Amino acid sequence: MARPRRSAGIAVLALASLVLALTAAWALNDRSAAPAADTGTAAKPAARQAVLTALRNGLPLSALLRRTTDTSRRVHEAEQLLVAACMSARGFRYTPALAAPEASGGSGASGGSGTSGTSPALFGFESLGAPRDALTPESQPAPAERPRGKGFDRALYGDPKRKISARNKVLRVSRPATGCLAESQARLLGEDGRVRDLALRMRLDQGERDALAELEKDPAFRAATSRWKTCMARAGVTAKDPRRLAADLPVTADPATDPAARADVTCKERTGYLAKAYARLAVTQQRWLDDNKEPASEWRTLRHREDTAARRVLEDSGER
Repeated sequence: MARPRRSAGIAVLALASLVLALTAAWALNDRSAAPAADTGTAAKPAARQAVLTALRNGLPLSALLRRTTDTSRRVHEAEQLLVAACMSARGFRYTPALAAPEASGGSGASGGSGTSGTSPALFGFESLGAPRDALTPESQPAPAERPRGKGFDRALYGDPKRKISARNKVLRVSRPATGCLAESQARLLGEDGRVRDLALRMRLDQGERDALAELEKDPAFRAATSRWKTCMARAGVTAKDPRRLAADLPVTADPATDPAARADVTCKERTGYLAKAYARLAVTQQRWLDDNKEPASEWRTLRHREDTAARRVLEDSGER
């Protein structure tokens, strides 16, 4: 019987100077010895995480889709005000949802944002946090909002049989067509804007996937993976690539203490793997954008329309 496996995350010129600096800081000779105990030479976790965040934010297509900006925060605030007012008019008290934390440019192709601690990201594990049993209550994820009843859900999400949807080569995504959430989004995007917004999200998501597929053919990226594999072999671990290693890790394993996961992270630091991988992915994403200017331009136009409407909502409410 096969072991349960952990699902791995799938996943530019301006980045060049950053990458050169990071590669100098991270990379050792290609003939580096196998990972050894930490001697204090590795970058400190906080500094390393800041570097990784900068690399992810340098991904042009991913940043276009997900990077948190003043505009996205403003739109979220306006949308939540509209939802709360709509729900109140229908007799329900709605507590506005908090804005998402600062995005790190992770790829939609990864299936999730997991870019911190021991969650696999675009290129497998990037850092090793505390073991699961060492997490404090404050560091545990906040519980999901408790169910509020059919009436509340109907007011918020509308008729469950009425949806808008869009798809790309991999995913099909649906959203409510009616209800307070849909009405609030339509107020910001326009009557036709929600459908177009969803279609563009799917188009750009497919772009991320296509860029990730192109990366596998990139000679510089393949060379970086080869150096990582050599380092891993010297540590006694055989793996095709970091994403496959993360996917094959048993669900019962704790990456923070698992020898293979620890060797993975150490070899990435020793070989400068992540700096090279993100730099080359930035190139393939930019290439996709250069070849697909129309969806990116239309996406920016929608975001501008949404922001203009959000500013009016906030001004009318006295929030700005």
